[in-house]
This record gives sequence, C-alpha cells and structure tokens, in this order.
Amino acid sequence: SSAVALLFAIPLFANASVIINEIAWMGTAVSASDEWIELMNDGSDTVSLTGWKLIADDGAPSISLSGNIPAGGYYLLERTDDQSVPGVAADKIYSGDLGNVGETLRVLDGEGVVVSVLTSGANWEGLGGNNTTKDTPQRQGDGGWITGVPTPKTTNTTIASETPGEVAGTSTTQATLKKKVVTGGYKQVV
Repeated sequence: SSAVALLFAIPLFANASVIINEIAWMGTAVSASDEWIELMNDGSDTVSLTGWKLIADDGAPSISLSGNIPAGGYYLLERTDDQSVPGVAADKIYSGDLGNVGETLRVLDGEGVVVSVLTSGANWEGLGGNNTTKDTPQRQGDGGWITGVPTPKTTNTTIASETPGEVAGTSTTQATLKKKVVTGGYKQVV
C-alpha cells in the first residue's frame, strides 16, 4: 500500500503548456524574410524543449527546438538570423519560410505528441495579421486571436489594430475589429 502512495506522490507529467502565441508570417517593414514565431509556456513549470519540434504540415519550416521556456515565459524563433526582431534576442534561428497563403503549424513534444496546433486558414484569415502594417496575429486569453502591434517576447496586446483587414496582400476585411488607438508594443522601422 505504501508503493501506491509513492506512485501518486511522483508527478507523472509537468503542469506545462507550450502554445504558439504570436506569428509574424508577413515579415517586417525591413524585409518580408524577417519572419518570426513566438511560443509561450502558459503552465506553472519550466519546460525543456529537448527533442521538441515545430513543423508545418507542408514541410517548411521544420524546426528542432532546444533550450527551456520558463513558466509564463516566451521563446522566440527568428528566420535566417537574429535580425528579424532587432533588439530582441532569438532563442532559435530557423530556415524555411511561412507561406502567405496560410499554414498549419504543430508543436510536438519530445515524445512526438502534438501539444499545440495553429491553423491559419486560407491567406491567414483564420488568425489575422496585416501584410501592409506588419501587425501580427496574437493569441488572446480566451484562445481567440486579434491583429495588433507586434509584441515579441512580451505580453500580447489586447487592443486590435486601428487598420483592420488587409490579410496576405488581399483586401479582405475583418469587420469585427474596431478602431482603437494602439499603445506600446514593438514596431520595427525601416
């Protein structure tokens, strides 16, 4: 009976959840190639990313992750070099571009179990983002997404962009976005 008590005293898994939190699928004002992806650990324990992967259903990008994400912390992946987000250090440099027509991205843990899925829909309309202003789709506390001023490795904005709509170079509008003044956030200038 003491063996049963011991079994329940040992945690079988960490209370951690790694999610795809923000994504600059359109790049930045400097370059369309300056794409970046932010992961967040919304759990209560540090997560070791040893053996973890972030993969796109179409095969690119396919990224082997490493390092740790502290509880409540962020993990920034920058494409090609650490200049995609100047002034904010990348946790991982990767290669392979994000398609402007949309992507499905999956985070797999060290056992190959999918722990987070991002499905953009055609031309990213399922998440948002703005190819002209370079505002990014950002996950909200309720699991929904808004388009806002980029916030790499910091808390996502809860204020939708003043300029709604233009997704992946199209004129598609997001009628649910209201005009609001955006304060704070990261804005890369040319």
